[in-house]
This record gives sequence, structure tokens and C-alpha cells, in this order.
Amino acid sequence: MPSFTATDFLPLGRYSVSAAEAESLLVKAPEFENSKTRTRLWTGLRGYLEGFLALEDAYASVLDGLPLIHRLWLGGSFVSAKLDPRNIDATLLIDVRAERAIRGRPGSKWLTTAFKSRDSIRREFGVSPVRVGYLPVSRVFRPELMSTEERTYFMERGVWDDWWQRCRLPDQADRSPSEASAAPARGYLEVRL
Repeated sequence: MPSFTATDFLPLGRYSVSAAEAESLLVKAPEFENSKTRTRLWTGLRGYLEGFLALEDAYASVLDGLPLIHRLWLGGSFVSAKLDPRNIDATLLIDVRAERAIRGRPGSKWLTTAFKSRDSIRREFGVSPVRVGYLPVSRVFRPELMSTEERTYFMERGVWDDWWQRCRLPDQADRSPSEASAAPARGYLEVRL
């Protein structure tokens, strides 16, 4: 398990942890004992994820062992030493094959609703989600042989991997990503569900 550095972030990199390990690090750790938001936000994240897990249960025979959420990346202030973050920033790597298998079936509207309005999801669950369509790609060293969908997956995955390792520069008026903020400065979590 990683621990927070003197900069209040995780060391550089992506750390693969279970959901229980993530909760232990980000919610139940002694330094967050007096947090007013972390337990509520974690409960909201579990409620948000329940929509996906319920679909997996309902369509287990159709999914044939494929999970809807391949991986869950957590970053932002929730993955820092900040006592009271406002929300949980999450990137969900949604398995496109599983998603296609249940689209159009009862309850599957959640697959769209879950990402349609980040503001409404943040208000209801405390989660600010981003979807990346996951595909297993065998020809990783042959991009010229990849389909458009496979190239899009790699691009989006790289964008969010890069973003969760950046820190916004406090002295910048515009806090958008910039060349000055491009150097990796913190780590993030990859949660296995």
C-alpha cells in the first residue's frame, strides 16, 4: 500500500489496490478520522457502482464472466491527504464487449445515465465520473493494425493516466492542463472490483 508523501500526494505512479485497500487508505486511515466528507463520499461511490454491479448480476449469463467495469481509477483531491475533499474523481474503464452484450436490455439505460451529466451524478453520489471504453488489444506494438475503436481506447487511457499524475499549478490563473503542469507529480489508484 502506498502512503502519502510530504507533498500530500501518493508517490508517482498507478497503484493497483482492492476496494477494501482503497477504503482503508482513503477513508479509514487515522489521519482522516475527523473528515466530514470522506465516509459520505465513499458511500456515494459504492452507491454509484451498484448500478453497474446490479447489471452484472442481472445479466451474468449474457456477460459470460465479463465485468462491466474493467478497472476503476481514482484521482484528484480524494486521493490526497486533503481532509475534506468535495467529491471523488473517477475514471471507469468500461468493458465495451460487456456493455454491448447488455445494451437495450431492461435496466441498461444506467450505462448512459451514469455518464450523461457529471454534475447530476456529482450531486447525487459525490462522484465525478469519466468513461473510457476498455478493449483488450493484442497488437499493442502495431498501431497501424488497430481498429479506430482500439486507437481511441489507447488515446483515452493515456489521457487519463497522464491527467491523474499531474498537479494543477497553484499560481496559474488558468488551471487547465498546460505544458508547465505536464510533469508527473503524484500517484493515483487503480481499484480492482
